[in-house]
Amino acid sequence: MSAGRSRADRDRRGGRMGSQQKIIAVVGDVHGRWAEMAAQLEVARGFLDDPDDLELILQVGDAEVTLDEAQLQEVYAKPDRHRLGDFHRVAAGEIALPAPLYFIGGNHEPWRSLDRNGGLVRGGAAIVPGVHFLGRSGVVEVAGLRIAFLSGIRRPSGPVLATAQERSDLSETREHGFYVQDEVDELMDAGSADILLTHDWPAGSGFVHKTALVGDEVVTDALRGLRPVASFHGHLHRREDFEIDGIPVFARGCWGQGVPEWVSLFRLDLATREVTPFRHVR
Repeated sequence: MSAGRSRADRDRRGGRMGSQQKIIAVVGDVHGRWAEMAAQLEVARGFLDDPDDLELILQVGDAEVTLDEAQLQEVYAKPDRHRLGDFHRVAAGEIALPAPLYFIGGNHEPWRSLDRNGGLVRGGAAIVPGVHFLGRSGVVEVAGLRIAFLSGIRRPSGPVLATAQERSDLSETREHGFYVQDEVDELMDAGSADILLTHDWPAGSGFVHKTALVGDEVVTDALRGLRPVASFHGHLHRREDFEIDGIPVFARGCWGQGVPEWVSLFRLDLATREVTPFRHVR
């Protein structure tokens, strides 16, 4: 905390940073490396005058909140990547996070368990204390922020399925990581948002992976319709900052890439609708 700035001063302004300003952390693909994420969050918030100003953590999918071998069987992954992470240590209280964490699902999650929970948008309880699944799609209010979100990715071959029931009826584990049309429609009906979270990037970044431009037009349509202050994404294991129609877009990397490629801090000013990334050690 800077000299002369008391906790009472902050309280009179309406909270740590005031009701109109928020400091949040955004984390890319965790893939079960929760201890490493917790350590990088401590590095990141060390750049704050007061580390307690960090209000919440948003995670953009492929968190892999997998507690045991039974849940691991619900996760689609290539054989060399199909491993049980250390989320069970979060559940046991051995790994502590510096603020509440809210996550969406990617294409590598224990989806049967997450669907039984339903997510915050359906009244689902915390997965473990301090770790909350937002749900498949929709909009929620967290810490004074209106967050719109879409879990999963587009089905890469064949049509997008119409309903969650159609997806649930399929036995192939990979299918559970794809969104359905009903979920897209729910996102589009969100009206407005301060933040948009999706696993895949919006189309329009100009980034090429292997031989094709990356991104999903559904996400781009959501950006244009919701006009958030900022949007955050993962999936491609690469950090990029760009704009779509004047909206700041921040894609984060994956575990092992450190601060700020994987774990980043942002200041959101809701009064001016501006987002400022902390530059950290760039």
